[in-house]
Amino acid sequence: MTKIRNVEGNPSEVWDDLSWTDMNDAEQELWSKLGWDEESWEEETEAPESEEQYWEDLSSQEQEIAEKLGYTQESWDE
Repeated sequence: MTKIRNVEGNPSEVWDDLSWTDMNDAEQELWSKLGWDEESWEEETEAPESEEQYWEDLSSQEQEIAEKLGYTQESWDE
């Protein structure tokens, strides 16, 4: 299985600098579970609902996925 990159500091700064194709399959799969696809990631279509949600409004599964991507409640809600 492909590893998810280790995110240090603000995860949004790390992920925002990557294009969809810069991510490996495992990372794309996690973002897909949060509603993203290549078109929304590249801002060709609207961002998924999770983009606007606060941590407390994410499902427990979505919170676990966000944590795998390096987010905490504080960094997600920024």
